[in-house]
Amino acid sequence: MDLPHLRGVRMRAVLSQEQLAERSGVARDTISKLETGRRKAYPTTVRKLAAGLEVEPQLLLGGVEYLDEEPVEGDKEHKEPGDDNKIGF
Repeated sequence: MDLPHLRGVRMRAVLSQEQLAERSGVARDTISKLETGRRKAYPTTVRKLAAGLEVEPQLLLGGVEYLDEEPVEGDKEHKEPGDDNKIGF
């Protein structure tokens, strides 16, 4: 299976391929081939990489990442009464 987001997730985690290899138990050469699309990943490899990156495996496969943060002030779903007439960012 393809891992279209592996490189991006690894870079956001500020990890080199070598560091991810150490954390996940997946060879650095394998990580390189997965990132460049020269190799497909086994489900066990996906789980190891996800554990090393501390993310859900679905994220590496193109899933959605949910953040455990409070809504940002000004979020459209959390309007205060009378906010409909305000202009700006």
